Amino acid sequence: MAKKTAKSAIKCRATSRHLLNGTQRGGVEGIRVTVSYSQKHTLADMAETINDKCTVNVADVYAVWNAMEGEIVRILSQGGRIELGSLGVLSLEIGTRELKSVDEGITSKDIVAKGITFAPSKKLKQAMADFAFECDGLVTKPFDDDQMMRALEEYLGKKPCIIPRVFATLCHCSSSTAYRRINELVADGVLRKSDLAPGSYEWADEEE
Repeated sequence: MAKKTAKSAIKCRATSRHLLNGTQRGGVEGIRVTVSYSQKHTLADMAETINDKCTVNVADVYAVWNAMEGEIVRILSQGGRIELGSLGVLSLEIGTRELKSVDEGITSKDIVAKGITFAPSKKLKQAMADFAFECDGLVTKPFDDDQMMRALEEYLGKKPCIIPRVFATLCHCSSSTAYRRINELVADGVLRKSDLAPGSYEWADEEE
């Protein structure tokens, strides 16, 4: 019998800084679990993989996807829902520009598109149930300024630049906190945007 290929686990981090579902029960903080490092896969990456798995070439993947993009926008602009095969359904999420009371009433000018809602199918939910996760335990708090700088110096001593999601993992903080702290370091002249990779940062005092 052939051995099953071991599934790679999704690395997670758990913090107690965020209350469970934004609520507090009996004065006890909840635990929020997030993906530690989410690797971005581009259309080019997926096109290459699809090309390797079937007879469809990369150009065909791009052609079909470009046509689908236009169709998705067109259907959503008409208030339609889109069933993406066995993955799930896309639909438009709408709301008001600002909180409106019943006494104020509402007009069409008050309504805006808030986002896109994706409802996974039963098949995708079943696949998600088999996902494996790995967590190193509870992170009680993010690094303070001194710890952050030491971690940053060690990392940039080996790598030419850093991206926000790596910074978040490195300093045990959320993505929003990572962006905020990086922007503070840029404002203070410690870091600057790097041309080595999109969305990356390097020491500001590096030679041009």
